[in-house]
Amino acid sequence: MSEDAKVLAEAAALSAQGRAFALVSILSSSGSTPRTRARLLVRADGSSLGTIGGGSLETRVIAEALACIAESKPKMLRYELVETQNKESPLMHCGGTQELYIDVIPARRRILIVGAGHVGLALARLADYLGFSIEIADDREEAPRREGFPGTAVVHVDQDLGTMLSNLPADPNRAIVIATHSRDAEALRALIDKPWAYLGLLGSRRKVTALLQELQAEGYSPGLLDAIHAPVGLDIGAETPEEIAVSILSEALSILTKTKVHHLREDIREKP
Repeated sequence: MSEDAKVLAEAAALSAQGRAFALVSILSSSGSTPRTRARLLVRADGSSLGTIGGGSLETRVIAEALACIAESKPKMLRYELVETQNKESPLMHCGGTQELYIDVIPARRRILIVGAGHVGLALARLADYLGFSIEIADDREEAPRREGFPGTAVVHVDQDLGTMLSNLPADPNRAIVIATHSRDAEALRALIDKPWAYLGLLGSRRKVTALLQELQAEGYSPGLLDAIHAPVGLDIGAETPEEIAVSILSEALSILTKTKVHHLREDIREKP
């Protein structure tokens, strides 16, 4: 298998696994450069596959690629590989010019839905459509396995729901929505003190207020309580499970993408 084929095969494998990576391609070269056509794959852990010529230039490009992965943004680079006597220069001294493009394939968004009821089902189906990697947790064996749940969802079932959730590894890139039939407080206590990208709790204002007051009395810090999105979702007048799912995932996406929610029409209105 050629080097290029190995890079593309690894890119396909990482994409299938939902893992983030960057693909660096040489767009153009002029003068004397190490490579004129090549690809370099950079994984989120800093390891790489392939080469664009090696040396200090490649080291610098890998650092640029890691920054692009962190920001989930592509980037165009242009390097003048000018010959010089300066041994401290970070670039190779070939005397040519090279243009590179860093394309970022972000990690697949992940969501854990605690509760396999009507809202949990609607959430799972919509999240699947949006390309999320989905996990379902419930204390009832049959609930998350019934018809309608995505076949690719990872299912966690345990009557001791709190302990099961407590044992989940912390993941600052995972969104979590709690929507159980009767064990919201137990689930929230198990998850509240770990770093998640998003932690939401479904419930009425009265129910949520009472639960948060209870947790505050138990000594949970205001910072932890303020980080919970409860009641979960954006106020779009949602009533049905499907509408509630839209409300929740809209809010979750705004947090995951660090986007302030506003009406797009506001962007073209004249400001006073």
